[in-house]
Order: sequence, then C-alpha cells, then structure tokens
Amino acid sequence: MILRAEIMYLAQNTTGRDFIVGDIHGYVSKLMQQLEQVNFDPQTDRVICTGDLIDRGPESAQALNLLDEEWFYSVIGNHEYMMLSALKQQNSRDKMTWLKQGGEWIASTSPEQWPHWFSLMEAMPLAIEVKGKDDLRYGIIHADYPHAQWSEFEYLTPELRLKCIWSRRNFEYRSPHVVNGVDYLVHGHNVSEEQLQLGNRIYIEPGVYQGKDFILLEI
Repeated sequence: MILRAEIMYLAQNTTGRDFIVGDIHGYVSKLMQQLEQVNFDPQTDRVICTGDLIDRGPESAQALNLLDEEWFYSVIGNHEYMMLSALKQQNSRDKMTWLKQGGEWIASTSPEQWPHWFSLMEAMPLAIEVKGKDDLRYGIIHADYPHAQWSEFEYLTPELRLKCIWSRRNFEYRSPHVVNGVDYLVHGHNVSEEQLQLGNRIYIEPGVYQGKDFILLEI
C-alpha cells in the first residue's frame, strides 16, 4: 500500500473552537466524556485527531464511524495503514502484525461493514493544516515529519511517507530541530505522559489505552 503525500487544508474556525486530540485507539466514550467537560458544541466546534483511531480499546468500530461526522477530522495513522494493508490489500505480514497490535476486534464485525470503513480510511490525509485562533499555522501528522521544510511535503518519497506514520527516532532522541514553513506540528503515536514540545513539534499522545486521559489541545 502506497500512502499519498496529501495535506488536507481546513479553513480557520471563526465560529467555534478547534481541539487537536491524540490517538483514540477505540476509546470513543472516554473522548466524548472529556469533550462534554469542555462544553464541546458539534455545531460550531471541531476535533482533529492525530490518527490511530482503532485497536487496543473497546470501540474501534465506533471510532471509525467518527469519520462520518462533519465535526471530526483525522490524519491516517499506522494502525489504519495496517488494517487497510491487511484486509483490503491482503498483505499477510501486515495482517499478523496488526492482529498482534490490537486488530483482533475485527473478528466481531461483519465483512459487510468493511467496504465503508475502507473508503473512510483511504480518504484520510497524511497531514492536515489549519490556522488557529492565534492566526498560527498548525500541521497535524501522525508520527513525524522527516523534511526540514514544510513546503517540501509533496516531495516525500514513499519511504519517507511511511516514516510519517511509523517513526519514533526524533521523539526518542528528543531532537530540538524546527520544521520551517509552519508554526507548529502536532503529533501522536509516541507516548508522553504530558504534552511535550521539541522545537516546534508538539506531542500529545499520553497513552489513553494505558488508562490516561486525552490531551485536548485547543488552538
């Protein structure tokens, strides 16, 4: 499966609030509870997710169905990639990896549901860019961005696109580098107990599947 070097551009939200949230991993009820605590209004507010909607938690099907909601947006994560590769592309190696990483929930679903989920996941962009209330530009991408310039996004090779959803290197080395051409990049994938900023990259994945609360980053 080849990822597209695609950015979804969202217009600035001038009527409500935007919240960026880390990997959901099948914990939809918990997300909705936290959104209720901040008086989330689906008529005006939006949620932008860093990917990995599925696996490990009890509500993976419901998490995929969030993609049908007008207020919800998400970039693709490595878990959506594995599911597509395993089930639609029939990649046996990715299927084994996916099932070991929480994909066993699929056994309790009907294959008749899968084509709709496939279409939803295939429409997930590799990155989302949005302007916050502070007029700063925020890029959302699952794991990492391997170029020094945001403007070089369209030139990502297939190998580098995979790093965008899999890489842990810059996080593990606590690299302080800045990606030029965008004010902030927001990532999930790599678990940090608290919101962590390295250079202009913000990590907001606390490990909800480990019992932690979501980090809701309002922009």
